[in-house]
Amino acid sequence: MSNKESRQGQQPPPKELKRDIGFLDLTFLSLGGQSPFLSILLYGTVSIIEAGLFGPIVILLGTLLVLLNGLAVYELSKRFTKAGGYYTYAFYSLTRRLGFETGWVYLLYSVAYGSAYILGAGYVMSSVLGISPWIIVLVVLGLGSALVLSGIKPSSKYAMFASILEIALMTTLAIFFLHSTGFRFYNPFSKIPSFGDIALGILFGSSIPTGYGSITPNAGEVKDPKRTVSRAIVTVILIGGLLAAFDVYAIADHLSFYGLNPANVNIVSLIESRFGVVTFALVIFGAMNDSILATLAYMTATSRTIFAMASNGLFPEKLSQLKNYKPTNAILITIALFFGITVLSLFSLMQAFEAFLVVSSISLFANLFIHLAADSSLFKISLKRASRRRTEIALAIGGAIFTIIDLVTSIGNTSYTMVYVFFAWIIIGFLIAEVEDMAKQEQNEAEAEEKHRSRS
Repeated sequence: MSNKESRQGQQPPPKELKRDIGFLDLTFLSLGGQSPFLSILLYGTVSIIEAGLFGPIVILLGTLLVLLNGLAVYELSKRFTKAGGYYTYAFYSLTRRLGFETGWVYLLYSVAYGSAYILGAGYVMSSVLGISPWIIVLVVLGLGSALVLSGIKPSSKYAMFASILEIALMTTLAIFFLHSTGFRFYNPFSKIPSFGDIALGILFGSSIPTGYGSITPNAGEVKDPKRTVSRAIVTVILIGGLLAAFDVYAIADHLSFYGLNPANVNIVSLIESRFGVVTFALVIFGAMNDSILATLAYMTATSRTIFAMASNGLFPEKLSQLKNYKPTNAILITIALFFGITVLSLFSLMQAFEAFLVVSSISLFANLFIHLAADSSLFKISLKRASRRRTEIALAIGGAIFTIIDLVTSIGNTSYTMVYVFFAWIIIGFLIAEVEDMAKQEQNEAEAEEKHRSRS
């Protein structure tokens, strides 16, 4: 063995993630996390069912909610460039305990959000092809796991190609729906639903652009993160939200023109009956492709959050170890969590769409919680120079108020079971944080006592 090879063999394993992700890589990886086409088939359907022909407006309102919170995260991303995203913001700007709680709830959000798309794909594919949703769920989990294990760089390249294809498919489909009415546009304000239905519609409508939540945990692998991450956040929110609103408007325009009941809409069946087998085949391909993209994006984000929390001693040290600049142990735990949530929810509820509704609702509550934590983080760090940071303070307060209103209203219109699961997770997190904090204090006291003895 040469001296050079010997020195290389003795090098310690890396402690930091490798920064080799650019703006386009990050943007399209996150757009993939939104699963734009599958989102229309799932969250778009729920928005139309809840809000009727007012559906595109609730998606725009949901995009506004996400944008308000996204601008707060935009400001935070320029100050914190490590991996971990929302957890990192709270850990360094609030307290260690609140940092843990934010990371803990983010894990609920990211695992449940990604798993919901897997379940949604199982529902869509099984309902149109007549095969068991279990087959689809296991195939998507397997392919997504293989991609995330390959590393973030090759994963982002796949996401770029697939996301561009998705955007083209969504735009084409919207034009088909508008063309079917002779481009006669309806008024979405002709019938405004109740406030509760609007709030619930906003909750599901906001789930589409909220796919940008997979961006910030990956900041530790991004080149020039202060500029790249913040730009990607705004880009992904606007593209995802506006494109989704456009597609839902085109679908609602078709429903209005032909006098169809929005409460009974099945977008997949509608596409098959109106536009033929070729378009239908593209829809099936898009749904399958989207579920893999969502799995990839949120497995990546989850594993990087676990890695960041382990790096700060909040999780076992082994989860912070890197192999070839990849947090392999954190990735393996993430894969196990995704398998656990999807299999358990589908086994318990038996029906894929019901499992999707339950898991996605829980993830959206968690999403509002972590954005509230992000607003609090921005407010806290902006108070130091309040006279010069009035815009940041206004963003933090505005985002927090909007988030609290939607969270409280949505909880009041949701099944108690989902609410209980959400609050149970928060309580468990606080208990773990309390135990960890007590252990940390005892360790500090023991170290202080040891130093005192050594000096005396």
